[in-house]
Amino acid sequence: LLAVPPAWAAPWMTLTSTSIKDGERIPMKFGGKDDTRLCDPRVPGKICPCPGQNVSPQLAWQGAPKNTKSFAILMYDIDGRFGAGVSHWVAYNIAATATELPEGAGTAGKGFTGGAGTRGNATYLGPCPPEGAGPHHYTLTLIALDLAPTLPKGLSREAFLDKVKGHMLSSATIGGLFARHY
Repeated sequence: LLAVPPAWAAPWMTLTSTSIKDGERIPMKFGGKDDTRLCDPRVPGKICPCPGQNVSPQLAWQGAPKNTKSFAILMYDIDGRFGAGVSHWVAYNIAATATELPEGAGTAGKGFTGGAGTRGNATYLGPCPPEGAGPHHYTLTLIALDLAPTLPKGLSREAFLDKVKGHMLSSATIGGLFARHY
């Protein structure tokens, strides 16, 4: 009798990945490979390539509320810019019928409308903390929305969150650590 959930108890929305294990190190493959990032933002002009391949991770979800009309995914580095944070990926207008973004879809810009990350990127931008920095903490958050997938392209994380205020039904988050060297 105790194993039966009450009628009012809704299932939790969950987010999983075959690419990233929640709370663990993010594999190098999913790190950035952009060679235009500064080694240390305090040293102007010094360039260090990132060691990753900039492949977006596979993400899958279940348990979305019944009145979900679209999904969004936000990837955020809470340690970036000396604690001010860096938005790595803003993806929205994901179809309500979707239950997964395959590996590489975020890099290719498939299955979503691209917002604008901190660096102006409309697609996935893999982790790449400054040279010499310790591991940074990255979160990937899936948001179920009661909005049709018609938001305009190019919204920053902050503009997106402002537009969907009052329309978020549920969310689920996974996270991991990334450093240039393990």
